[in-house]
Amino acid sequence: MKRSVFIIIGVALVMILLSVWIYVLFFSASSSDVEDEQFGDLDFQDTTDVDYQESETEPEPVVDAQANQSLQQLTTRPVAGFAEVQVGTSTPREVRYMEVGTGHIYSIDLTTGAEERISATTITGAQIAKFSKNGQYVMIRSGFGAQKEFVLGEIDFASSTLVSTKLAEPIISFSSTNDNRFLYSIHTGASTIGKVFDPTELTNETLFTLPFREASIEWGSDVTDSHYIYPKTTRQLESFLYQVKNGVTTRMPVDGYGMSALGNDTYVFYSKKEGTAYRSYSLNISSNIETGVPLSQIPEKCAMSEEEFPVTVCANTEYEFTELLPDSWYKGEISTDDSLWEISPDGGSARFLISPSLASGRELDITQLQITDDKSAVYFTNQSDQTLWVYQRAVTDVNQN
Repeated sequence: MKRSVFIIIGVALVMILLSVWIYVLFFSASSSDVEDEQFGDLDFQDTTDVDYQESETEPEPVVDAQANQSLQQLTTRPVAGFAEVQVGTSTPREVRYMEVGTGHIYSIDLTTGAEERISATTITGAQIAKFSKNGQYVMIRSGFGAQKEFVLGEIDFASSTLVSTKLAEPIISFSSTNDNRFLYSIHTGASTIGKVFDPTELTNETLFTLPFREASIEWGSDVTDSHYIYPKTTRQLESFLYQVKNGVTTRMPVDGYGMSALGNDTYVFYSKKEGTAYRSYSLNISSNIETGVPLSQIPEKCAMSEEEFPVTVCANTEYEFTELLPDSWYKGEISTDDSLWEISPDGGSARFLISPSLASGRELDITQLQITDDKSAVYFTNQSDQTLWVYQRAVTDVNQN
């Protein structure tokens, strides 16, 4: 057969296929049951703008409040700060938290497990947040380095917004108190100044002045509580511990390389480098008796309640190279798989509480521990993704009895 015949046949087949495709695209009715619906109907006249209708169904609870579990993950969002809040004696307990980056504030009802966004105001680059005890106010740090900004926010529940006031002082650290005020520190030329701030009056007053700048501060829960201050921690430098109470600064009998601490009016819990090891101790302030703690703990991974015989809960792992602590943890060179332990008031014994990796199947590098006033729960974040978790001490105690 001649070459020209092949070409003619090929062109004819292409034309037939093209004709079929055009017919199907523009003229053939679809198999849909919708009347007169056609594929390829390009007539844009009479287009209807359908408004989005929000679902009237209730959102599924984020937390299974009915589950009898001692350990629960509360958020999938990264958390800048959080607080358990109970507005009144007849209202259910709730957790309020701020989302990292957006600054949006959410509330989780601990009875139903339902989550609600209570502020949609964006605080760009929100990184750290501290809520007042009543959950109405929040102090926020956004940005890093020279771009850091500090804001005081008041939640307007009627409009789901945050009324914010920019704070002009160069704040270094801050915390909230039980009476809905905020404690914070600033740097001057060669000193650190601690202040208390009243968000209702927008006023502040000085609590103390220390003669050095690079200070780490473990704030108490009230203005009149003991606050503990020490130079920035590194195993290369020797640190000293100071207690500030009612405006009086006292040098404590605690020092050492790589030292950090937390405490209340009765006890101080601290860790430091000894030779090539990293060890933890508890100091009874009134008796001046120091007791070695069975496990090596990083105090920043612990929380202590305020009463005379406090509950101290720590996140601990079996550190393979304690001679590198605490610097290796501060620098993010190690990520821990923590378990929760409860330390006795005198520090002489420790009780195992739970292994999150066994209970949830996830390894958690636990930080930002908070013990509730009734000591029934411990809140914390997972440093690797900044999600919020809660451990219910009451559930475990009931199950063990």
